[in-house]
Amino acid sequence: MRVLFKKDNYRIVEFRDDHFNMEDLKGDCYNPEVNYDIAPETLKSQEQDFENKVYGEGVYGYELQEWNPEVDAGWEHIDSCWGFVGAYEESGDNNHYIVEDLKSQIG
Repeated sequence: MRVLFKKDNYRIVEFRDDHFNMEDLKGDCYNPEVNYDIAPETLKSQEQDFENKVYGEGVYGYELQEWNPEVDAGWEHIDSCWGFVGAYEESGDNNHYIVEDLKSQIG
């Protein structure tokens, strides 16, 4: 777990997802029946590159939480989104859009 952003009683937390489903992550991205304009060999190569990236960098989820000061309450889930490859970076390939979307929900 890594806290990426904190403001007032809110925070955005990054979690590593060790229980992802590779087929769900890939969707139809590498299906030659859907991507008929891309050579099947190219799709297969891209699919292998994607799998290597997933296993090399991991899969992450992001959660917006609000602090509840009541006894035994703590941080409560507000919103979240999962299935991002690679840990978040402010700039670069892993600048996942969801972090900004979650920030926009904070008043």
